[in-house]
Amino acid sequence: MPFCPKCGKEVSEDITFCPECGQRLKVEVTPENTSGQGELATVPEEVKGWSWGAFALTWIWGIFNSVWIALLCLIPFFSLVWAIVLGIKGNEWAWRNKKWDSIEHFKSTQRGWNIAGIVLFAISIVAGVVAIIVAVVIPLALYCST
Repeated sequence: MPFCPKCGKEVSEDITFCPECGQRLKVEVTPENTSGQGELATVPEEVKGWSWGAFALTWIWGIFNSVWIALLCLIPFFSLVWAIVLGIKGNEWAWRNKKWDSIEHFKSTQRGWNIAGIVLFAISIVAGVVAIIVAVVIPLALYCST
């Protein structure tokens, strides 16, 4: 009988999770899960689409999703263009470059990144509007009132 690599408990060969600590014991690649196989991976339609996490969090998202090409966002004057490319292709690249347990696991993980990306993007928009008001509208109002 095999043993759990995390806690050392003896487990039967037909189980997927350790009953003692919950460690995943098997990660099987099924025809619908080809994640982590690079260019050989078939990207499911459910995975494709815009990624707010990749767009707004660029290189941080790239590191955690094994999409090393996201580090190109660190190049000055190139980052905005590359952030848009990441938003468009990010989910596909993450599926190809990292092994995921299932499509649901992938979508669940990316949902958290998307929420963080949307929040960061919204904060950036609000900060930009406030900066414009402070830099243009207030001085203009003060100038016109005198």
